[in-house]
Amino acid sequence: MKKYLFVFISIMFFSPAFADEASDWQNIYSQVQSSYINDISVSQLAIASLKGIQSVDSNLRLADDNKRLSLYYRGKVIKVAAKPDDNDVASWGKITADIISSAIQSSPRADKNSFQITDALAQAMLKVLDSDSEFYSGIDEAGGSVKRNKRYCSDRLLDNSVLYIKIIAINKQTKQDLINSLERYPDASKLIIDLRGCLGGMAGEAIKIADLFLNSGIIASTHGKNHLKQTFYNADEDELFADKPIEILTDEQTASAAEIMTAALQEQSRATVLGKKTFGKGTTQKLIPLPSGGVLAITSGYFQTPSGRPLQKQGIIPDIDEENPYQTLL
Repeated sequence: MKKYLFVFISIMFFSPAFADEASDWQNIYSQVQSSYINDISVSQLAIASLKGIQSVDSNLRLADDNKRLSLYYRGKVIKVAAKPDDNDVASWGKITADIISSAIQSSPRADKNSFQITDALAQAMLKVLDSDSEFYSGIDEAGGSVKRNKRYCSDRLLDNSVLYIKIIAINKQTKQDLINSLERYPDASKLIIDLRGCLGGMAGEAIKIADLFLNSGIIASTHGKNHLKQTFYNADEDELFADKPIEILTDEQTASAAEIMTAALQEQSRATVLGKKTFGKGTTQKLIPLPSGGVLAITSGYFQTPSGRPLQKQGIIPDIDEENPYQTLL
């Protein structure tokens, strides 16, 4: 009997499905560790992830005594694994697959909901990452497909030929919306861009929008783990609305891509900023697809203003601090 049991376990352990899952987790841990802005060990990622097994079935629990990991089901130990070196990514991938397999065999609920396990563990991993790293159910959600396809920009002409444009979110359509507005009101003598309540959107599009109103200079820069290695985004020569004043309205909810755009125009002396200090979110993210179809969006770097000032947790101080600029007009 013992002989047959040993053969069964060996086949399970080295089955193609197990090998694939071990490889998947090895790849996930490796990508997160190499992309994440802060130094983090594979053991931190794996242990945080495996503790998420309890969200699949509350009867499952992972214990860590610093030397080994023990998986419990209804108070009984069902799997014990010695902890490998902190950054032995291959071994941590195998341990993760082995513990998942043990959980599925012991827990009918985990077996029934096995398709949820990868996402549950990935979400649990976020506990050891920063608050800007996120989990998405699919690549469309991670890429903001809803924001790409919906119009979030409106305009109207105020008194004295002042063109007012309200941007709620920055997406692939926003740049063209701005161009259309300027073409619709060619005699506008002043432009007000209202970014109050704009939580951001697509950083790359924000850079393109800022470029519309600049003819030279740095728009923004980014850096990852290596602070000495930077990527610079520079303006082209063409400029719209040249020699006419631009004002940008901000508040405490103006964030992310909206801050990138605002900082570029403010520091290049192309726009005056009115309102309140902005939120202070300036991260870049690496999207890591999961075998389940989910996506981990990991903070991989930070945006800086043209002068090299960080946006993250700093925000933008307006040139004119005012609670409700143009309240009577808008």
